[in-house]
Amino acid sequence: MAYQVLDVTQWARAEHFRFYQGFSHPWYNICANIDVSALHRYCKQHHHRFFHAYLYLTQQALNQCEPMAYRLVGDEVRIYSPMQVSVALLAADDTVRFCDLDYQPQFEQFTARATETETRIKNTPFILEQFIGQEMKQDTIHLTVLPWIDFTSMSHARDVNFPDSVPKMAFGKLVQQGEQWRMPLSLEVHHGLMDGLHVGQFIQTLQTLFNTPSLLDPC
Repeated sequence: MAYQVLDVTQWARAEHFRFYQGFSHPWYNICANIDVSALHRYCKQHHHRFFHAYLYLTQQALNQCEPMAYRLVGDEVRIYSPMQVSVALLAADDTVRFCDLDYQPQFEQFTARATETETRIKNTPFILEQFIGQEMKQDTIHLTVLPWIDFTSMSHARDVNFPDSVPKMAFGKLVQQGEQWRMPLSLEVHHGLMDGLHVGQFIQTLQTLFNTPSLLDPC
């Protein structure tokens, strides 16, 4: 996992960072609706898997918004690159599996690798001992998909006794409104590392990418 250490003494948010370090629950959650109309139409026209398309563009947005790569590890604020996505998948027995999708610069590579990884992970039993004592990956975000729920608020399971600054995201139900399509998005982040401004910038970047689906097939 490649990273750089942020010089906190030169950081404009240094005092804010110190302020939130003392919180027992320093995370906050923002929910928004994302317009996926252009991306949904493009995927249908070009026979792309919509799920992979929005995961890929989410990964691209993460790598364009530096605060989403900040992680608090010990006493350091690290900036990881490149960022990837860890997504919760539903296996055939209706239980969850956790699937790490490595960063791929091109969608063709991403969707091919994601298809292979999904198949393997879904056919692997969930065993608790696989996670005990494992160091948490920092160059990622934790993402879940709730295609059954058009949610307006969201919270995530966390161990407040464990130091964790990895953002948690969720996409909800694909909803049609006339000729438009939207999905709810939940984003939970550590307030010591970013403010609402940075979350807003990430959401704006994500929306811009969703509005430009031709990025899936660069010339």
